[in-house]
Amino acid sequence: MSFKESINEALRGVIPKRHKFRVTLEDAGFDRYQVVRVVTPAWKTTPRIERILKVQEAMDKKLSPKQLSKIIRISVLTSAEHTRLLGFLKPARKTAKAGTRNGH
Repeated sequence: MSFKESINEALRGVIPKRHKFRVTLEDAGFDRYQVVRVVTPAWKTTPRIERILKVQEAMDKKLSPKQLSKIIRISVLTSAEHTRLLGFLKPARKTAKAGTRNGH
């Protein structure tokens, strides 16, 4: 079973069945570490730290120590929070045209 499949299996046990979820794995930028980002409407009124702890506990029970050692951070977001995050992560657009002074 792949790393992502193992994470999905762990999440199926903790996220209520009526709620969907999406998992993305992103390289942390150094070594072999990854950031696990879970986007789900479940627990949208629950504080973020409690959501993360629920997911962390589920992963601790289902994943092997070797798989857990790959994870540097877990993020559990609602779709609205994820949309805001993507707005921050996108590179800034250039407003001035090339070859003009002061953007005019």
